[in-house]
Amino acid sequence: MARPVILRSPLPGTPEQVFALLTEGAELTKWFCDACDSDARLGGEIHAAWVDEDGEPWDRVGIWVEFDAPHRLTLRWLPVQTAADLAVTGEEPDAAEPEHDELKFAIAPHPRGAMLTVLSPTPTVDTPMRPEVLEDATQQGWQQCFQLLEQLLAQSAP
Repeated sequence: MARPVILRSPLPGTPEQVFALLTEGAELTKWFCDACDSDARLGGEIHAAWVDEDGEPWDRVGIWVEFDAPHRLTLRWLPVQTAADLAVTGEEPDAAEPEHDELKFAIAPHPRGAMLTVLSPTPTVDTPMRPEVLEDATQQGWQQCFQLLEQLLAQSAP
């Protein structure tokens, strides 16, 4: 498994505003995914969906395993098979299971508004790629997300 990437960006909003953009389904669709249903609470599920460049839909299911508003969040993405099993059985996944990606967020006050720190897993791909390439793609993707978050927060400023 590739090492996670750490990224930081100051944002022009309060920690509470940033936290809402990271957790509420309607807000997530403005910058992160094409459709989303998020039960924004500790242990709540998130269902996020995207449409790729070829028009093919794909989705992920996750669980909020840390939810400390407005300071820290951890989203555990479930493996596709585990997500399907969870939907059928209604049982929680094994917390010791090593096959999951965790997306971690920390939000702190900053002179500009809030500092968002993201600890992001790098994607796993079927085609062998150098880790540096995957890390670079992850960084570029998050830089685009930071720009969208900044625009959304700037639009909502008084």
